[in-house]
Amino acid sequence: MKVYALVVVLSSFILLGGCASTERDTGNYLYPVYNDAFPAASSVNIESPAQILTLPEEAKRFLTKIRVTANLKQSTPLEELVNSLFAEQALGLSYYGDANSTVAETFTNRQANCLSLTLMTYALAKGLGLDASLKDVFIPEYWSRKQGFSLLNGHVNVLLTDTRDPFATPRLVDFDARMQGQQFKSETMSVNRALSMFYNNKGANALVYGNYPVAFRYLRAALKQDDQFTAAWINLGVLYRFAEHYRYAEEAYQKVLQLDVQNLTARENLAILFRLTGRDSKADELVKEVHQLRVANPYYHLIRGDEVFEEGDFNLAHNYYRRAYRLDRTNHLILFALGKTALATGETHDAQTFLERAIKRAELPADRQRYAAKLAVLSHFYEEQL
Repeated sequence: MKVYALVVVLSSFILLGGCASTERDTGNYLYPVYNDAFPAASSVNIESPAQILTLPEEAKRFLTKIRVTANLKQSTPLEELVNSLFAEQALGLSYYGDANSTVAETFTNRQANCLSLTLMTYALAKGLGLDASLKDVFIPEYWSRKQGFSLLNGHVNVLLTDTRDPFATPRLVDFDARMQGQQFKSETMSVNRALSMFYNNKGANALVYGNYPVAFRYLRAALKQDDQFTAAWINLGVLYRFAEHYRYAEEAYQKVLQLDVQNLTARENLAILFRLTGRDSKADELVKEVHQLRVANPYYHLIRGDEVFEEGDFNLAHNYYRRAYRLDRTNHLILFALGKTALATGETHDAQTFLERAIKRAELPADRQRYAAKLAVLSHFYEEQL
């Protein structure tokens, strides 16, 4: 999913992907959702929870077909549903990290991020009378880059059970091939939390593209669904900071630390805020703490490399990527990163080697295709030099 439990961190902000809270007219330090910060947000229309989760008529017909097929094959609706999710001749769903869509949109488009695919699977399972438990997966900190921002990703999946059949085996449905086979811990989450993630992702995306009223409207909705969801508070703090509402931003970050005192992303964003407001010594202290806790994470070095690569400092980027490589020599993202710095510095042979290794290690077809396309361009360059 990725959930996209999006979270923007480092030199930018955090976008990630409890109980529902009531709508408040005015914020306060205990619940720092300040409507006066973005008055235009009141006219922004967003999807309701029902619109997010409702199955379209086509999906209901699909479920009827599932039941009929299960009877004919003497199988079970659970098995037929799971098989149909991935079979090309049935739904043929595919993972696409940037698509954050409603259940109806996902069913129609057949591709989305893992949160949207998981919500659709949840709705389909409920439509068949199955038990479905949404799972929040605790993955190591992992970043991606979008529009110049660092995004900290989350992940979700769903466990399906047919309680009507005592012999039925529960099936865990996970749409990110990179997570399959990994023994990450997870916990059951509420539908409110999943809806909060959906709204948070939408808000994060609007924030990345500079549409602040829309971002605020979605983040407010996320916190209405679940005011314990720290990612939404962090993203709200980032939004406040971008709009120069610095006091509001600090209250949002402090809200996160009340909920999770060890939250590194909140600490890092708070350090950025301290720097902006002239509290350099506090900023330095927080930056040092966060760095010491993240230095053993290869993704930390990878994202730092991506940041300086975008600034044109290819040698420094290469040094960051080498640090990541020393921590994880099989990660296709790191191998690709080394390939792009080799290419940027004229080391075409090394670039080709790293791209070939990245293709072998990549698990998603989209990643393999992307690397293969770059390798084809590089190979064509070689041929022209012969």
